[in-house]
Amino acid sequence: MDTSRLRSAFFTFPGYGHLRPILPVAAELVDRGHEVTVVVADRYADDVARTGARVVTYRSEFPAAVPEVVTADDLAAAVVHYLEEAFAALPAAWAAFAEHPVDIVVEDALSTAVSGLVADRAGCPVVRAFPGFAGNDEVPVNGSEPDPDGPRFDAEHPAVAAFHRALPARLAALGVPGGAVDRVRARRAAANLVFVPREFQPRAECFDDSFVFVGAHNPPPPSGTWTPPADGSPVALISLGTSATHNPGFFRSCAEAFAGTGWRVVMTTADHLDADTAAWPDYVERYAWLDHNEVLPHTDVLVCQAGSGTLMDAFWHGVPVVTVPQQPDARVAARHVAELGLGRVHSGAVTGAAIRDAALAVAADTAVAARVAGMRSAARAAGGARRAADVLERVAAGSGITEDRGSDTTWT
Repeated sequence: MDTSRLRSAFFTFPGYGHLRPILPVAAELVDRGHEVTVVVADRYADDVARTGARVVTYRSEFPAAVPEVVTADDLAAAVVHYLEEAFAALPAAWAAFAEHPVDIVVEDALSTAVSGLVADRAGCPVVRAFPGFAGNDEVPVNGSEPDPDGPRFDAEHPAVAAFHRALPARLAALGVPGGAVDRVRARRAAANLVFVPREFQPRAECFDDSFVFVGAHNPPPPSGTWTPPADGSPVALISLGTSATHNPGFFRSCAEAFAGTGWRVVMTTADHLDADTAAWPDYVERYAWLDHNEVLPHTDVLVCQAGSGTLMDAFWHGVPVVTVPQQPDARVAARHVAELGLGRVHSGAVTGAAIRDAALAVAADTAVAARVAGMRSAARAAGGARRAADVLERVAAGSGITEDRGSDTTWT
């Protein structure tokens, strides 16, 4: 195949943490002269458009924050949310690629249904993208086994059964051939892109060469939209991300706890503090949104929910972390951070004082600093978007993913 102008289609999952690592890869392919289409939930259309890629949008009703699962009904409802999302993009994508076949499909690890159907019709390879930890037959995608104390999944639950009964008619109405879904489910990805360094992957020895650990993209230089303290005060950056549980009290408690420490506290709060108009201490800076890469070069410790993208930003800049996970995948990542000696984890209801004490301890810990420096080197050596684009070009050309390089830590 002539890959001088590769036609690629990217399928994402409707969470910014899933979309974010894909955007630099799409931009890299566009810069190389390839034709790139990204199928994305409509609320992220502008983010994709800035890469120069063609944008195909669909309406997603997947919740921004995953509800807590306590009962079997809760679990069934969560599964139906995922199933609905797995097929939500099908009408738009099936039409968009009907007369516009592609040479390669890149799918998020959680968005395999529509992407697989488009690839099946085009007869092209699929590359799977893991925004955080990779998974395979030995290692669950979030790095842990299911919670043994949680509810058991019932495949015959009425809500789940109703979805599956209605699905064949939905597919037939779009002209999806019978048996296509079964073929997609049985098909293995031609390659897997993992957006963390191999050194950060749990049980990395369980992954063969089809998994390419490209790490995070090299962030652009700071634009100067944030200015570090003129007096050189140490900086704590605090963020719970966009998908964490609404928790305004957490930010207020942390702000009060840093009183008298001489630290500058920078908070990115998303929509957690919309209704809070009370006065805040003058050593606290609050932003609804701020590019963390503006602050991290001057940051001494990051307090975060343990989302993969945020952790990769921190380690890229050599910043230790204190994690406050609120969702299952974040709890796994947070434990792994602690196991690797890259910071500390606080679970459950935590006080601002506990976060302050952990932040001060982590920032002063020379052993943590040494381990974070090692992870910084690994993150910067992994290859990022440029290496990911190289893999896609090779897979589309049918030349496999063999790279002219040594190990995952020798990329330059």
